[in-house]
Order: sequence, then structure tokens, then C-alpha cells
Amino acid sequence: MDNKQVTQKIKKDLSNWDFNKAISYSGGNESQTRDFLIEPFFNKILGYNPMDDYLHEYSVKIGKSTKKVDMAITLSGSQPDMLIECKPTNRDVSKDFGQLNEYCLYNKEVKVGILTNGVIYKFYSRSEDPNEILHKDPFFEFDLTSYNDSDIENLSSFFRKTINLSHILDNANETYFIDRFNSALFNLLSEPNEELIKLINHKMGGKRTSPKISDKIFKLINSISIEQVLDNLKSKESKNASKGVVTTSDEIKAYNVIKTIMAMSSKFNNNELDRIVYKDFKGSFKLLVDGKQTKCICSLVMENYKKTIEININGENVKYEIEDVSASTLTKYKKELVESALANLI
Repeated sequence: MDNKQVTQKIKKDLSNWDFNKAISYSGGNESQTRDFLIEPFFNKILGYNPMDDYLHEYSVKIGKSTKKVDMAITLSGSQPDMLIECKPTNRDVSKDFGQLNEYCLYNKEVKVGILTNGVIYKFYSRSEDPNEILHKDPFFEFDLTSYNDSDIENLSSFFRKTINLSHILDNANETYFIDRFNSALFNLLSEPNEELIKLINHKMGGKRTSPKISDKIFKLINSISIEQVLDNLKSKESKNASKGVVTTSDEIKAYNVIKTIMAMSSKFNNNELDRIVYKDFKGSFKLLVDGKQTKCICSLVMENYKKTIEININGENVKYEIEDVSASTLTKYKKELVESALANLI
């Protein structure tokens, strides 16, 4: 089954599942929540076999004591790859992150931790930061009572027959990286430090950053000056953009996310990344190599009621409907975007 078939199957199975009835049967009881909601979610929707793929009450040695994890999924080998902590439907599972985090501390083979109350499923990946265990924020969240096509596409990556945990973790890490970058850039610009102020003064031709100059630069770093600089960046990046076309913030965000995805890949050098630009047309926003329409990596259409991304794959344009242009959404198409860029860079 390819990804499209898996997504369609999950969408159909979810629509046929009377989960509202299952929620009412769970009655706020953890054991019943697992029986009526969590196990059917993994068995019937995602295709896991309770005999082969997971264990209940998996024992975890924590110091001198032994604790039980509600469910442990093993994809291959003898050690679990994913741990699932189950709670009753009326529980805010965010409060139980510490418990899941501790289980993963003593199970270093575990790559993904899942918190769920049967209705909401929060997926966490192991952090690359040596001071953390799991990332504090989920890289994906699925709500049985409120989901869209983009959520189903994300969920499809956990389908048992086609799951690729390495691919899931790569996408999760890129999502976390882009989120951290955006957060760091915001913090740097909203609360500029002395180092940044000195650097700006140096770029202005200044030799000494006196307290008076420092104060003037500090006051100039605000939303107005940043917006003016952004306009200059748009002009530089778009190069020969069509006249009369207004480039939106969503389009710029999509461009920056996609460029960041490519910059994080080892398959591109800096010169190749510099060749990738955008051009805004009436009706579409395109990422091009060398600004040539014949070398189109992808095309985005941003309408109020519908957003799509069309990627050139092996000479054929394949269109995907997307919910937004966030890092988590666009990272799903990393493989296709990278392949399209490499093909057009030749």
C-alpha cells in the first residue's frame, strides 16, 4: 500500500467507527478507556496486532523498583520502540508527561512516547539534547473528535504495515529544529542583547558602541523596522517577481520552511541553495531554480478555503491538499521536495 491508499483506508475506517459510543462506554475509567478506545485505535485504525506488535503492562526497572507501562509497541527485535501511557477520557494527559518521560529515561531503546486518554493522542520523540529525554512538546497530536485531512496524513505514517520510524523521527526533528529557530529568532529580536546591538553597529560602520548608540539601536529594533527589512528581503529573494502581485506572509513562511528543510539536508551545498528562489504569480507561488519556470520545484496555491502544494516528481506534477504552511505540515513532503530540487538543479 502506498501513502495515499493508507490515508484513504484510515479515513474510511475512522468514519465507520462510532467512537462517540466508545467514549460513552469508557465512562472515565482507565481500563475501559483502553478496551473501548485505545486498543481499537491501534488495532482497527492503525493495523497493529495485539499478539505480535505490543504488550500490556510492560515492566520498566526504575532504580530498585519496577513499574508498569500500559502498552509497549515493538516493531522489530526484542526491545520496545514506542511506549504508550493510557489515561481515562476525562484526564488532561499533558499533566502526565513527567511519568512518560521517566519511563523513557530507563528505556533508552524507546524512540517515541505516546500519551493518550483515548480521544487525544500526543506523540513525543526522544530529544537530541543530552539534558532532555523526550521533547517537552509533542511533534504530532491527533484528536478523534476534531481532525482534518492533514492530520490523517500525519497519522498514516504510524500505520503498522508501512511505518518507517527513522523517517518519522527525521521529520519530527526537523519540525522541532524549525520551531526552535523561529522561537530563537523571535526572542533575539524582541529582546535584543548587547552582542546583537554591537554587531548591528559594526555593520553600520561604527567602531565603538557607546551607551548612547546602544540605546538608539535598541529602540530601533521593533516591528516597524523589522517589517521594513522584511520588505527588502522579499524584494531580494523574489528577484524578478511579477508586478502587481502581493506576496503574503504565508507564502514567505512556506518559502522559508522549505528552504530550511533543504538546508538541513546533506544533499545540497550553499551555492545550490542560493539558486533556489521564489517567484510570485497571480494565482500561484512557485519555488524555482535560477528563477526559471522550466525548473519548478513546487507550486503553492493559497486560497481562503483551500491550500495546495504541487510538487514535480519524476516529471509529473503531484498535488497535495494542505491545512497550513507550518513546519510540521510541509516536513511531511521532505522526500518529494528534496528529490524535485535535486532534479531541477541539474
